[in-house]
Amino acid sequence: PVGATLVGEDAGEQIAFWALALSARLKMSAVAGTVLPYPTRAELSKRAAGAYFSPRLFGNLWVKRVVRAVQRFVP
Repeated sequence: PVGATLVGEDAGEQIAFWALALSARLKMSAVAGTVLPYPTRAELSKRAAGAYFSPRLFGNLWVKRVVRAVQRFVP
């Protein structure tokens, strides 16, 4: 079983997002791809999900090279 715990100011505002994600059995990729209104504290949930993928994605040498190549062409 997987769960979520939030502690701090406005934790009650943010936990609803995770309660929905858990009850719907969403994958972490779906959580990371969620478009949320910005700026809100709920955006932190999306950033947390994105942080889950960062080591996997950017730990790969091939991916790093592709990202560098794309950055040369994108202003």
